[in-house]
Amino acid sequence: MLKKEYRLKKKYQFNYTFKNGQSAGSKHLVIVFTPSNNKNIKIGLAVTKKVGKAFMRNKIKRQIRSAIAPMLSNLKPKYNLIIVARPNIVNTPYKEIESEINYLIKKANLSNEKSN
Repeated sequence: MLKKEYRLKKKYQFNYTFKNGQSAGSKHLVIVFTPSNNKNIKIGLAVTKKVGKAFMRNKIKRQIRSAIAPMLSNLKPKYNLIIVARPNIVNTPYKEIESEINYLIKKANLSNEKSN
């Protein structure tokens, strides 16, 4: 579970981010992000019913949360970030989800780390 200060929870925050944000996509995930006034990065998850029944959506959300948690210290602050799961994520191994999130964060230039 993400700590409270890192969660994007309000509907207006999601709407604003989806409407005004930039996006970066991969095979199984899409990241939508926009600058914000918050001191920390705020992360929200969007997993639609197209992915599957409730147990499958919850499983995917748990996997995404556990993959993003170790990366929080390396992310740029003052951003709202939504991770959207595509329907083909259902049988994807955890390691692949983790590597796609890492790839998307670098692609969106949200990482504090300098790349060589």
